[in-house]
Amino acid sequence: MPRATAPTAASKGDDEHVHEAGEGVLTSIGLIALAMLAAPLLTRPLDDRAGWILALAPLSVFAYFVTLVPEVAQGGVITQSVTWVGALGIELAFRLDGLSLLFALLISGIGTLIVLYAGAYLSDHHHLGRFYAYLLGFMAAMLGLVLADDLIVMFVFWELTSVTSFLLISFQHDQAESRRSALQALLITGGGGLALLAGLILLGNVGGSWQFSGLSPALIADHALYPAILALVLLGAFTKSAQVPFHLWLPNAMAAPTPVSAYLHSATMVKAGVYLLARLNPSLSGSMSWSTILITVGATTALVGAVLAIRQTDLKRVLAYTTVTVLGQLTMLLGTNTPYGLQAFAIYLVAHAFYKAALFMAVGSIDHATGTRQISRLGGLLRYMPLTGFAVALAAFSNAGLPPFFGFIAKEFKYAGLIELGMAGWVTTLVMILTNALLLTAAGLVFVRAFLGKEGRYPRKPHEVSVPMWIGPMLLAVGGFVFGAFNNLAEVWLIDAAVQAVSGTAVPVNLYLWGGITPALVASLLTVALGVFFYLRRTRVRRRLSLWRVLWRTSGDMIWDRLLKRVFLFAGGVADRFQHGSLRQHISALVVAIVGFALIGVFASTGEDLAWPEVTNPVNLAALVGCVLAVAGAAAAAVMPGRVALIATLGASGLGLALFFLAARAPDVAITQLMVETLTVIFLALVLRNLPPTRMVGSRKPAAKRFHALIAGAIGLVVSAMMLMTVSQPLPGDIARWYLDNSLPGGHGANVVNVILVDFRALDTLGEILVVGLAALAAAPLLGSGKPGKVAAEGSSDFGSVLLRHGIRPLSALLALISLMLLWRGHNLPGGGFIGGLVAATSAVLLALAFGVNRARAVLRVPPTTVLAVGLALAASAGVIGLLQGQAFLTGGWLFPGGLPLGTPLLFDVGVFFTVLGGVLLMLFRLLERED
Repeated sequence: MPRATAPTAASKGDDEHVHEAGEGVLTSIGLIALAMLAAPLLTRPLDDRAGWILALAPLSVFAYFVTLVPEVAQGGVITQSVTWVGALGIELAFRLDGLSLLFALLISGIGTLIVLYAGAYLSDHHHLGRFYAYLLGFMAAMLGLVLADDLIVMFVFWELTSVTSFLLISFQHDQAESRRSALQALLITGGGGLALLAGLILLGNVGGSWQFSGLSPALIADHALYPAILALVLLGAFTKSAQVPFHLWLPNAMAAPTPVSAYLHSATMVKAGVYLLARLNPSLSGSMSWSTILITVGATTALVGAVLAIRQTDLKRVLAYTTVTVLGQLTMLLGTNTPYGLQAFAIYLVAHAFYKAALFMAVGSIDHATGTRQISRLGGLLRYMPLTGFAVALAAFSNAGLPPFFGFIAKEFKYAGLIELGMAGWVTTLVMILTNALLLTAAGLVFVRAFLGKEGRYPRKPHEVSVPMWIGPMLLAVGGFVFGAFNNLAEVWLIDAAVQAVSGTAVPVNLYLWGGITPALVASLLTVALGVFFYLRRTRVRRRLSLWRVLWRTSGDMIWDRLLKRVFLFAGGVADRFQHGSLRQHISALVVAIVGFALIGVFASTGEDLAWPEVTNPVNLAALVGCVLAVAGAAAAAVMPGRVALIATLGASGLGLALFFLAARAPDVAITQLMVETLTVIFLALVLRNLPPTRMVGSRKPAAKRFHALIAGAIGLVVSAMMLMTVSQPLPGDIARWYLDNSLPGGHGANVVNVILVDFRALDTLGEILVVGLAALAAAPLLGSGKPGKVAAEGSSDFGSVLLRHGIRPLSALLALISLMLLWRGHNLPGGGFIGGLVAATSAVLLALAFGVNRARAVLRVPPTTVLAVGLALAASAGVIGLLQGQAFLTGGWLFPGGLPLGTPLLFDVGVFFTVLGGVLLMLFRLLERED
């Protein structure tokens, strides 16, 4: 057998060189994501023609990666890194080497053709824009997966592929089969993803790095956790790439539209697991366990897939099971870890993507043109669909492993790689000869049976499909021929660099069509002869396979359905036991759990961990009064019989806390507590007055009362103890002193609390007001319909006093002025946007209670939803200004007209003011409008 002699990237005189790629790699992902967002908007006016515009995004990405091929082919590595979670050392780190470049070219190149194909295939579908968005979203996630160098970032994209593939498989959600298949795929791949996450965490800790490129094979192989890492990582990869026994989800996913099958389940998603195995091959292949498991599982998957493919009568399911076969062979080839085996892996990866995507699209064209995919009803299509038939012929020949196609080279190198293993390799070779013979038979079913021979019994008269539907299969099929006939192109520009990345060491690469009479050639000839024999005897072969009725009756789908049924029964039983509808029991269980875990933590701690703070502050009379009022209000709430009294006592408790905060020299917190308590009392009163009256709050049984008292006391004592223990622990550094020292010089404000909220920790505040806005928008429809009632028109009867109504007007105006004052002075004195918004909301609510919501709306002049939206926009724009100045998001920018500091933190605070005001008024106005 001739040995490879061509120089590799590692042996051409250039050592691997790494450089930053600017922003090109990350921009590529962003461009696809941008096209995803634009897809629904473009599709509405353009319909299927939008595909030509949307295809420009992946085409541009493909062109960009093509420009990087010469550098990577010479051993170059292109990186890009952006800090994501700096405190945890997580970066958006991307790395483009031979392996990731190969996948990126397949994802973007085939993705371009799929986008065009989908527009024609689903041209009359009313949700075509949504389909484009799902497809492009998956494409962006898959690109991120293969380009990511950070373990955690890769896992995030890994899960995004699972979610987007679920959306694509369930696209025809009105069909029960699509919903079932999508759920099955999500549960299997999602379960494997959880195992993978655990494996990646162990791998990062053991391997000495959280980046693939920095993992140490020596540290991993010698570690006691290596078996656990291996098991968890392989479980994640096997579920994603449909290895036995997790293979059943892939054929069932054929319920998705054909563009999904052609893209996700032949060229991209199902190869994500294979990609991960290839990426980790240099780090995890240091033991016999790696090779043994991959070869055994891969060979078994390949044989099972090939046998099941022959039994299918639907062309798409035939292709689906042959995909399972190829995935098994790719896994097996990685397990060989021999020079020929790794070359065969890279070759087979490209060859399969070319011919399988072409065949899937062609089968979709057949279904589109004839109305059926049933093999028994097809035949003689070449006279009706010559262009599609020519593309299918080329792709089927590559699938069958015939020369001079790229699939033939892959098969030759596969046999050569297995034979290098010795006796175990010869046994595996015999299994692969049988497997590949069945693949040749399947290729015959797709081309010979469908396109040649007598005319079939079609539901409708066949016709050639439009250009977008045949151009993709044609280009891919011709590509398989060109790469096979002129294999030096693939060797120099793609395969060489990919093999070096997978092997981790220099591997000589030399592709050839004729290597002389070798054992690999003999195995290929035997494969072709056996495949032709199987095809000519296909009816008898199927009949022989049907004799194994015991196996076919116990299918993977049957086991899955029964398992899922029992899981749901178990979950239902658990839910019936715990979801009993009693709020008291839920709270009791929660409190018991908290107390139990807290006590476990206390007893597990050492004496040093239980240091208690020393009380050195003198007794403050105002704080003492506040504490007494808070405790008395809470105690009274526990025994009050009615809801209104309960609200009043809880309000008194809140006022006591406000007094305590004020005595503790925290005026900002005290004012916030006071306003929140006021609005909460109004809110609860409006809600509870619509409920039927009740005479008593709490249980009437003495034993239950004692139990509830015990629970309440336990949670109070435990939480108090935990708080005391927490504040007693020393902190690294003095963060409070840092804020005090930098508030005025860095934030131009003397009110440290406000400076922290709108400047130093403004991003946290932005997230909080976003939550406030979303909560208000979600709660408002539940609180009322927005149709004016009696209160909305006239005000509450409780405010019928003429004197009271005349007093509310100036009080409301005064509160409005105070709110503006609090907003303006908040950067230097107690106040701020949050407090000001609450005071302004209180002013508007007083008007609404006294004169009706319509009057309050007239005074406000702007709908609360608009106020809320303006607030969020202002807060976000304050952050964008920092970006426009070339600084980080929400970095403060300042002007000093006349020495007065004016900056983006003030704009941010105004946004907080409007967000709080709009959110509170939106909910309270809906409640008042609901009153009759």
